[in-house]
Amino acid sequence: MRKVLYEELLPEELVQRIQEMPVAYLPLGTLEWHGPHMPLGADGIQSKELFVRVAEKIGGVVLPMLFMGPDRVFHDGGKSFYGMDINTEGALNTYCVQQMKGSAYWMEKELFQNYLRSIFAQLSRVGVRIVVGHGHGPSIKAFQELKEEAEEKFGLSILTAWTFAEDERLRYQNDHAGANETSIVMAVRPELIDFGQVKEDESNLIGVAGGHPIRESSEAFGNEILEYTMKTLISGIETEYKKIKER
Repeated sequence: MRKVLYEELLPEELVQRIQEMPVAYLPLGTLEWHGPHMPLGADGIQSKELFVRVAEKIGGVVLPMLFMGPDRVFHDGGKSFYGMDINTEGALNTYCVQQMKGSAYWMEKELFQNYLRSIFAQLSRVGVRIVVGHGHGPSIKAFQELKEEAEEKFGLSILTAWTFAEDERLRYQNDHAGANETSIVMAVRPELIDFGQVKEDESNLIGVAGGHPIRESSEAFGNEILEYTMKTLISGIETEYKKIKER
């Protein structure tokens, strides 16, 4: 396996790798609750594992995982509730399981985007021309919103794992700890899935959106999602890089 992680590279190796393929992959992770069966930080783990595999195929550098990001926020009684603490009507859910030690991850959107701007500025200085970001849903949205600005100010092309994916069923991380994400983790880091943490009556199977994570998940489905995403993303990056070289 070739070295692809930013923290594994010496400065001269980093520059050489970027010269070979000027792509940086940014896992947009959090410490958000993803059901009792999934690891803390599941959204970033999935994107990092995808990016490592893509970088092994076509090159580029996988950056360190972010662990904070924007999301919905609701203030009540001196406490702040985030993401899936809040139901679709905007009120609090009846559970507050995210109020556990280690589950806080929220960052105000403007601050998060300013952080991304700093990352873009530094990446452009070392010759990166394509940045692929993916992971936490609200982080992906905030990342994509900077697409035009990143191109105008830093000469960067902004992509996600969804940019070239047309098959909704196989879109990478298109639910929340449901059959899609659970299957992905089963495929890339199976030792991190623990269905034994789910109560027999499934009363603690909360913070989940999408297909049933136990009945509808499988390693085979996860590999199908992974292979489809790698194929479409690699093809898209190569096409985008060709356009950049022709400018």
